[in-house]
Amino acid sequence: MLRQPKQYGMGYTALNGGRMAASTTDVKRVTVDDGVALVTLTRPHVMNALNLQLRAEIIEFARDLDADPSVSVVVITGEGDKAFSAGADLKERGRRTTAELYDERRFFRSRWVSAVASMAKPTIAAINGYCLGGGLELALQCDLRLASENATFALPEVGLGFLPGAGGTQRLPREIGLQKAKELILTGRRFDAHEAERLGIVLRVVPREELMTAAMALARSIARQPRMSLIQAKLALNASQETMLSGGLQAENEAWLPCLLSDAWQGKLKRFEGSS
Repeated sequence: MLRQPKQYGMGYTALNGGRMAASTTDVKRVTVDDGVALVTLTRPHVMNALNLQLRAEIIEFARDLDADPSVSVVVITGEGDKAFSAGADLKERGRRTTAELYDERRFFRSRWVSAVASMAKPTIAAINGYCLGGGLELALQCDLRLASENATFALPEVGLGFLPGAGGTQRLPREIGLQKAKELILTGRRFDAHEAERLGIVLRVVPREELMTAAMALARSIARQPRMSLIQAKLALNASQETMLSGGLQAENEAWLPCLLSDAWQGKLKRFEGSS
């Protein structure tokens, strides 16, 4: 009998236990295959700028994919070769009133600024072309980041009369150190993929035509691991950035214990029975 798809939020569709699921809206496309969800930002005509609709849908898919038992890893990329995301949609922002911008920051930002970072499942950013402002802040929410050789990075908000306000002033120093983060944010200068790799912003740089192959290969190698241990390992690793060593060690043990609730470890350890 044909299985009926589940509908999630803004058009995300998943089959119970199925191999492939897909959904498309005006601003993003989601496909799920063999445990890996691929999310593509689909506003290439504006370099995948983050308008209100796209940010709302990122919040939606982060929640829905995290809850989907068919998904173990999430990959995020931008459509086309020009940009992962050029950041906030400044044309949209320019049409809004001060009161509207204030309300957005006051009531919407708290959900957006950690929507991807708060996901329990591992996330990977596949960065192609421009990764600027809010686009870089979105990438910094991801656990791992790969970049194509043509990727260009910057946090230019200070030059526009603002500051990076979607986590950039907090996440970038944790990745590269405070002094270097200050230099990049206060000057707003652009830097290329190889400098991003040297700084530790990206895991590695690959040829443009190999970016998605490399990102999906990394995602599948992670997705093959038991889901419970993936989630708990990420939880413990994240705790290392939020606590002192003693608290982190306690968090590590608290993350380890729920792994006993899964049967995966028993099957994995059986292979060692009888070995010398």
